Amino acid sequence: MKKLLIVSGLTGSGKSQLVQLLGEQLKTTVIPVDSLQIYKNWPISSNWPKKIDNYELIGKYDGLKQTITSYHYKKEVMEILKYKDNAILEGGCCFFMNYLLNSRKEQFEEEQIKAADLEASKLLEDCRDPQALLKQHFKNYDDSINTSDRYRIQKALRFALLTKGESITSPFNQDDPRLCDEMDIRGFFFTEPQENISKKIYARCDEMIRQGVVEEFYQFYQMQNQTEFRVTTPLGYDEFVNLLKCFQNIFEGRYISNKRAEKQKREYVLKFIQQFYIKSRQYAAYQRKYFRSNLNSFLWIDNRTLNIPQLILQYYNCDRQEYDFKVASPQNEQLKKELSSKLLGKQNDPIPPKEIQEIVYQTVEWIIEQ
Repeated sequence: MKKLLIVSGLTGSGKSQLVQLLGEQLKTTVIPVDSLQIYKNWPISSNWPKKIDNYELIGKYDGLKQTITSYHYKKEVMEILKYKDNAILEGGCCFFMNYLLNSRKEQFEEEQIKAADLEASKLLEDCRDPQALLKQHFKNYDDSINTSDRYRIQKALRFALLTKGESITSPFNQDDPRLCDEMDIRGFFFTEPQENISKKIYARCDEMIRQGVVEEFYQFYQMQNQTEFRVTTPLGYDEFVNLLKCFQNIFEGRYISNKRAEKQKREYVLKFIQQFYIKSRQYAAYQRKYFRSNLNSFLWIDNRTLNIPQLILQYYNCDRQEYDFKVASPQNEQLKKELSSKLLGKQNDPIPPKEIQEIVYQTVEWIIEQ
């Protein structure tokens, strides 16, 4: 049975650097399992690897014109796996990963799915009340989808249209094999104590700001129609829009003193960066929870372990019984548990460096003055 190596883990755990090394050793291609890296619009906020020569799918689509569903993503990956040996999947997009490994062929034909997805997208244009829209199209809807989860709303509408309001998820052909049934999956998930990963996440957010993520947000803001119902946006984008509006309000509020305006702007910048940190940290916590609940065949690795590449290759090359024994071991189960500190609550308002605050302040000032 053909093997498939998967390297996943928490945001900021260093997956990309490790995969670069493994890709060179195995002389193979890397496929990102990321709902944003497949678009060309967010190279900074989706943290593109420094070298993408051996990557497939990165930047292939325009996120302003196309929305790639998990169904279409899986189809692309399956085509690549047909002619690539020893391919590596890399990324932490939980839903894409689960769908890729465990979904079966949908009962509907591709053209039916495309047509329903297009109609769902049109229904969401200028939509002010997604919940009312879902209730309108489903016979029994229980308010179970968060209105901020834009991807799931469009997906649910697609299935409502396909099933005439009967099902919020896709009916599958149970006779169709899953990818995890057809390939020998060797999955590795990187974790470490929450306080450690939080510090790494904050440092990564700082680096993204240095690289120009605020300008990237602004380019996206300029290009998209703000009245449209967006399906995909990067972490931090909504907070940036709020920051921009706050600066604009101060800019137009000539009745307040310059001193007070300056103080307010500095406060808004600080709050934006803190929210950027916290949203990124919360996503990492969600990743850990989702993988623990839905992807049980992964071997969890403490990111502080020595010689991780050798460890991965050891369990990639061993027989299946030895790999399964390790996955089921008490040590692996222990690593899945939340490794948090009693001091974690004090991280709710992390203070960004003055340098980072100044970069954001100057960038938004420049944007407002344009």
